[in-house]
Amino acid sequence: MLIGLSLVGRIAFSQETPGAVPDPAVEQGREALDQSWFTPPWYDSEHDAVKRIDVQPEWELWKGWDWSGWNWPGMPSLTPLEWLAWITVTLILVAIAYFLVRAWLLRDGRLSSTAAASAAAEEEADEARVEALPFQVARRASDFLSEAERCRRAGNYRDAIIYLFSHELVALDRQQCIRLTKGKTNRQYLRELSRRASLRSLVEETMVTFEDVFFGDHPLDAAGFERCWSRLPEFDQLVVQEAA
Repeated sequence: MLIGLSLVGRIAFSQETPGAVPDPAVEQGREALDQSWFTPPWYDSEHDAVKRIDVQPEWELWKGWDWSGWNWPGMPSLTPLEWLAWITVTLILVAIAYFLVRAWLLRDGRLSSTAAASAAAEEEADEARVEALPFQVARRASDFLSEAERCRRAGNYRDAIIYLFSHELVALDRQQCIRLTKGKTNRQYLRELSRRASLRSLVEETMVTFEDVFFGDHPLDAAGFERCWSRLPEFDQLVVQEAA
């Protein structure tokens, strides 16, 4: 810009000095500025002089902008500041929604991990309970009740009473009514239930039937097994009440 103004000044000086020898550089500058394909906005080619340029502030350009095409049908006309406010509010709401969803997913993942860890710990504890039973069984602790039902339907009451008694001992340990420990006898478990008379009486009936079959090798008929099996709902209710 400064070069252009200096060049125009030299051109004007050469025009105001009669008889002055034309400066070749000035003539070349005039030809360069006066081109049909491009003429600088500050150069007046007709008078070979600098012309005034009206510069508008940037905010004035925005003020004169036609924003009517940016509004949807039925919406009131909005100014640039109103558009900016709406866009800012929208971005804030989107950010809040993103962080809420992200927090929910993280919480759900932590809950799932906690539940999985609890299930694994309970399964490990059940395995320890089975190992602590005063006799050996062929099925896992979680299968005792279903195995008792399966044997009952098959008429195999000997195995059914074994699984039923195993289920009761494991359930009592889960609810901390007794403490299954390797080496303890059935009579010791009954003594641990001495303060729970109703529960002790029920468990003792199943235990006596179990011992007659398991240790005495006595036969067990359907009626003998059903006396113990029919009290299973009562057992479950008493165990929950004692645990509470």
